[in-house]
Parts: sequence; C-alpha cells; structure tokens
Amino acid sequence: MPKKGNHILFLNLYTFSLTGGIEKVCKNFIDVLHDLFGDKGWHSLSLYDCTKDIDKGKLKAKTVKGFNNNKLLFFISSLLIGIKTNTIILSHINLLLIAKVISLLKPNNRIILFAHGIEVWGELSKWKVDFLNKKAEIWAVSNFTKQILIDKQGILKNKIVVLNNSLEPNLTLPSDFSKPLSLLKKYQLEKDYPVIYTLTRISSNEKYKGYDNVIKALGKLKKEGKHYHYLIAGKSDTLEKKRLENLIAENDLNDEVKLLGYIDKNELNDHFLLSDVFAMPSKGEGFGIVFIEAAAHGCQVIAGDKDGSTDALLNGKLGQLVDPDDVDAIAVAIEHAVANKNHHPKLQQQLTIENFGFETYKNKVAQLLTAN
Repeated sequence: MPKKGNHILFLNLYTFSLTGGIEKVCKNFIDVLHDLFGDKGWHSLSLYDCTKDIDKGKLKAKTVKGFNNNKLLFFISSLLIGIKTNTIILSHINLLLIAKVISLLKPNNRIILFAHGIEVWGELSKWKVDFLNKKAEIWAVSNFTKQILIDKQGILKNKIVVLNNSLEPNLTLPSDFSKPLSLLKKYQLEKDYPVIYTLTRISSNEKYKGYDNVIKALGKLKKEGKHYHYLIAGKSDTLEKKRLENLIAENDLNDEVKLLGYIDKNELNDHFLLSDVFAMPSKGEGFGIVFIEAAAHGCQVIAGDKDGSTDALLNGKLGQLVDPDDVDAIAVAIEHAVANKNHHPKLQQQLTIENFGFETYKNKVAQLLTAN
C-alpha cells in the first residue's frame, strides 16, 4: 500500500454535480484515495462542482473541494497545493495546462493523466503530445484508448498503462434475479415478450450509442413474427427524441418500444433485473461502465466491437460483441441471447466482480501509485 506521505493532488472537472462515465470514475477514484490514505495526504479539487453537491459522507471539506466554475480560484489553488505535492493526477486532458505550469515550478512532480475516450481520440496539439511523452504517465481506461494514443497521437507505449474502470464501492447487487412484477405492470409489458434494455444519455450530439440500430433490428425481427419489448432509458434532448420517435414509427414498433426518460438511481437495479438483454452496440465508448453494471445484475449484454466496450465485456466473456453498423448481426445477437439456455446470472455476476469489482480496482491503483 502507498505511504500516507505521498501527497496526491487529484484535479477534475466534474465529480458530483454531473452524472456520466467520467464522473463515476472520479467518484470511485476519490473513494480509493480515502480508503488508502484516510483524510490526510491528498486533495481533490473540482473546477465545476458546486460545494452543495459534494457528497461529503466520509470525506472532509478540506480534502474535497468544488470551485463552482471559478477558474481563477481553481487555478491558483491548484498551483499552491500542487507545488507542495509529489503526485498530480488529472481526470481530463483539458487540465493538462495546469500540470505543465506546476511542473515548471516543481520539475520533479509525478504527473498522471486519466485517458477515457473521445477526449483523447481527436487531434491533440503538439505541446500536449510532447508534454505527455516527456513528463507524464497515462492511465488509459481501455486497451482501445491505449492503442489510439499510440497509433494516432504518437504517445510512447511505455508511457501508458491500462486501468479498467470499476463498479461503485458498496454497490448493492441482487442475489435473486427474478423480474420485478411492479415494473412489468407499470410498463404494461407482455410476460411472454423478452425485454431488451438500453440505459444511456440520448443526445443529438452523441449518435454513436447504437440504440437506433437496435430499433431497426427489432423491426426486422417483428416482420419475421418475433416480438420483443425494448426499453430505452436516459435523459433525451428534443431533436434526438423526435428522431427516435420517427424511427420507432417507421419500424412499426410503437407498442414495443418505450422511451422511459430519466430513471432515478434507486430504480436502476430493478430495471436491470427486468431486462433479459442489455443492448448498446456503441461505436464511441472509452470503456462503458454501464456494461459491467448490467453484467453484475445478471443481464446478458450486447455491445459493439469497435471501441472500448471490448474491455468491458472481457473480449466476449461477459457478452456478445457485434459490428455496431450491422443491423442483421444485432438481430442475430438478440435472438441468440434470448435463446441462450447456458446463461447463469450468478456466475456472470461473480465474473464481473472478480474483474471489475471496487476492491480489484483499488488494489490496482495502489500498485500503480507505488510503481515509481
């Protein structure tokens, strides 16, 4: 275990005031720091978090602080703490400039960058690539992101390690995998129809999630006389919701597909249990925490084979990987999942925890922090 004197500064954009994959990673990482070091030897500063949103719980106010978009105060505070700190860890590449300034003032600082997905897949400025190669280490959340950094960005291979994302600590997981009758009644679902489920942000700016191709696949299956329910959950913007409604109508699925909107965190477990298959054949996941959440609840999982989803599904051990652009392949995967008599939810849950449980993640972080 790392010594308490390591003095870690964790800089992030959002952790508590926004919900998303990167924010979940930040929350888990803060929990790791607390478990490893208690209340001393580390700080977490968030540029955009509001103080009122920070879940103090076991955390002390002086350890975790939000700056409510006060860029100047955040920058000054980061510098003042950073020059007294041995290790600077960044949740996002947009914070790299602060690390560069700190390194000018204190050249021997250890700089670590989390690399999630699309934020590092696009073109990076030359100074960022040079700084990463000369001064920083990168913790990539998937082998897919690691390979893009090497092939496209020119980052040296020995600068990158893979640290897969994890389940939340103290996540309540089911021992009984029965479908909740209350939700069957609430959504008026036919008991004989298998339930397909997708949970994601439904945005006109993020059309890579694959739920549109799931709709097309189900439309194709309906024409063959095969019926399924499809529940799509998550906040949606007006443009994307309208596009989906039109697509649902075009595929004659108005009775089969339901757009659920936002689902409260306390209701997520039951929605996973309601589902026979979690399907999100995405093309833009850096990792895809929702896949391991679904797998840990016993769902069969279908994901795309063109992004970091391959890590989340253990290259096919936790579900099916399909070409996200191939509607026929998605339809076949859905049929295969529903017909699979060898699926054991408990065994899948155990495999997920072994590979992506919080304790596994914490141990890996501890090893990485002591690597240098």
